[in-house]
Amino acid sequence: MKINSMKYFAKEATRNVFSNGWMSLASIFTVVASLLVFGVFLILTMNLNYMVTQVAGDYEITLTVDTSLSKEEIDALEGSLRGIENISGVTFESKEERLELLRQQFGDNAALLDRYQNEKNPLRHWFKVTCEDLTKSDQTVEQIKGLTGVVRVISNGETIRKLTSVSEYISNISIWIMLALGIVSIFIISNTIKLAVFSRRKEINIMKFVGATDWFIRWPFIIEGVIIGLAGAAFSVLFVSLGYQGVMSMFASLDIGFVQFMPFGNIIGWLLLSLIGMGVVMGAVGSLIAVRKHLKV
Repeated sequence: MKINSMKYFAKEATRNVFSNGWMSLASIFTVVASLLVFGVFLILTMNLNYMVTQVAGDYEITLTVDTSLSKEEIDALEGSLRGIENISGVTFESKEERLELLRQQFGDNAALLDRYQNEKNPLRHWFKVTCEDLTKSDQTVEQIKGLTGVVRVISNGETIRKLTSVSEYISNISIWIMLALGIVSIFIISNTIKLAVFSRRKEINIMKFVGATDWFIRWPFIIEGVIIGLAGAAFSVLFVSLGYQGVMSMFASLDIGFVQFMPFGNIIGWLLLSLIGMGVVMGAVGSLIAVRKHLKV
């Protein structure tokens, strides 16, 4: 495509956007509304996945050891644990170490634990293991339970599964909502372009009769739709970014430690890519739908 042709297409598209002022503005607002909803669901999904990842990183399976096991048998049990395929790390804590950790947690009241020293220590030795793939944690727990010397296995896998399930549910819902809003936006954008096409129908007919190709006629309207989509996407990115930073600041001021938001720097790239991409696609598709019928002369 020649540079002069592109200049002509861009000039015509810009003129059409401003000549259909109110309808163009309505289309932009529709794109903004659609992409705002999508942006909120995108950020919600990304943050939920981020929180799941954080929790998953701290997820450990804890197993207590039979008190009758000797040092050699405990070492053998550790070797068996490391031999399980899905286990990525194994940490041993003796009952003496566990008691010392409790003393530290008790702080000024640590003296309450003095009578539980040495033989009177009621705690058990235990192992903490981490998994490579949390989706296989149930199978890993069953393998651990089958090892000799394991008294009890403590696993919070149900929490991980629930978080993962919610994350997948929100992801699916956001896709369907975006599809619905995208269709509505394409319909309104196509109606906006139809006004410009209808007002220039005689000019289009003349261009067709003198030999202009369909694509030569289409391009100004496609670029017009892209301009509308880009404008809507730009406002959407701005509003979603400001809203997200505001929510982060609010939670930071409340000092709620267990709520960890994904850093804004990790989100802005996805916002720009997805919202601008969606805006351009909606604008271009809406324009193609609007122009198609009027090219049949």
